[in-house]
Amino acid sequence: METLNTPGDMPPFPQQNVMQPSQASAPGVPIVQPPAPKPKRSKPFTHTLGFKVGFIVLLSLLLLIPTLMIDSLSSDRQATAAEAQREISEKWGLPQHVTGPVIAIPYVTKNKKDSNDQRHMVYILPKKLDINADVKSKTLYRSIYETVVYNTGIDFSGTFAIKGLLPSEIDSTMLQLDKAFIEVGITDLRGISKKLVLDLNGNTIDVNDGGKDGNLHGEDDYEYSSSVDDADAVDLSIGASEEMAVEEAAVPYDDMFDKNGGPVAKASLDISSMSSLDTIPFKMHLDLKGSDNLNFTPIGETTHINIKGDCPKPSFGGNFLPDERKVTDNGFTASWNIISINRTYPQAFIDDRSYDLGKSQVQVGLMVPVDSFQKVERAIKYAFLVIVLTFIAVLFVEIKMQRYINVFQYLLVGLALVLFYSLLLSISEHMAFGWAYLIAAAMTIVMITLYLLGILKSKKMALAIGAMLTIVYAYIFVLLNLESYALLAGSLGLFVVLSAIMYYSLKLKTEDVV
Repeated sequence: METLNTPGDMPPFPQQNVMQPSQASAPGVPIVQPPAPKPKRSKPFTHTLGFKVGFIVLLSLLLLIPTLMIDSLSSDRQATAAEAQREISEKWGLPQHVTGPVIAIPYVTKNKKDSNDQRHMVYILPKKLDINADVKSKTLYRSIYETVVYNTGIDFSGTFAIKGLLPSEIDSTMLQLDKAFIEVGITDLRGISKKLVLDLNGNTIDVNDGGKDGNLHGEDDYEYSSSVDDADAVDLSIGASEEMAVEEAAVPYDDMFDKNGGPVAKASLDISSMSSLDTIPFKMHLDLKGSDNLNFTPIGETTHINIKGDCPKPSFGGNFLPDERKVTDNGFTASWNIISINRTYPQAFIDDRSYDLGKSQVQVGLMVPVDSFQKVERAIKYAFLVIVLTFIAVLFVEIKMQRYINVFQYLLVGLALVLFYSLLLSISEHMAFGWAYLIAAAMTIVMITLYLLGILKSKKMALAIGAMLTIVYAYIFVLLNLESYALLAGSLGLFVVLSAIMYYSLKLKTEDVV
């Protein structure tokens, strides 16, 4: 009887492959099982398009914080530059405002309430005034900051006409013609570099005394104040109706020089023999030092002012622009013709007119235009745009190449873009803004391009982003130098950029992002 082998005693059977009908019909062909499909894994959230877009927006906003810090630093440096310029001006000479020459005649009235005399002053302005100034400018430095100072020779000529200007209300015996003054208002008397001599009707008068006159010349850099309301002012060109009105409106002579007055160069003179003359000719030469700007007050009934200088970029301000001007690389010339009806004060007055005189001026500015700080501040306004455009370009490359760029690398690229403004600010303090912008932009573009080359391992894509940054920085430089068309050019540029972004976004397969 045969015994059956138990399963443990049975030799193993060779494993047989189940052949498909198609395989069985092809003897000798090895049978290969197809690989099992791998389960599809979901992408990490940090690799999704939504996360990257949200991160770019958030990072762009956060990078505005260091950008604003650089903007604040620019304001501080600008204040430092202004302080350095002020220190230079104080040592050399302040901006000069010249008013004169003017004849000041004291007169005395009796106080009706007591027996004390009241002393007042009548001011006689020139009937005709011609001013010719030749301004020689030069640049002085304090540390890395500079300011423009000047030496100028000024020739005054013209005529006075006292006869007919004095009011009938004032008794001629009240006028102290032998105690009159000739006055020239000058902002900074330290700027007078040579002896001031006036030729008045053939008489030589040394104008050697300094003082203050609150009726004629305001104090502290054109800060003029009036001690009499306009409603109470007495206009001697048309005369006052009552003597009491003259007494009430007049500023006391005792207070004239010492209180709330601006500097004047003055000299005593006796005009007793001149008061009846129809014209009193005068001429005077003034050598004056100053800084930043030069101002003249057109106090003549007819005033002609002619100024020439070697500054290639003057600015014209004040209340009257030149009738004629010519500006070249070698200098400028400008001329003004002003008549008394163009102003708000008469040819003779007794009240405080320093405010009106201060508002009536012509000005030539010679100050160095510190436009580098303003341009840096304007450039910072485009920082958010540059950062966002760069991040969008990097994101497009990331999507196209299917190469993941982590958030830390985005941060480094953003910090490099912010560093551009710090470079621009620091370099522009030592050279022209155009060269500073070129150097700062080149350094930033090269650094970002090389960094992206290391990340992407693609020279083509890294250079493409570098080219994009070059175009953006070049365009912003053009905007910084435009004035009237800056807004239009900026708006059109943004339209073109947004259109390009929208066009290229249509070609991206966003479902395959990183």
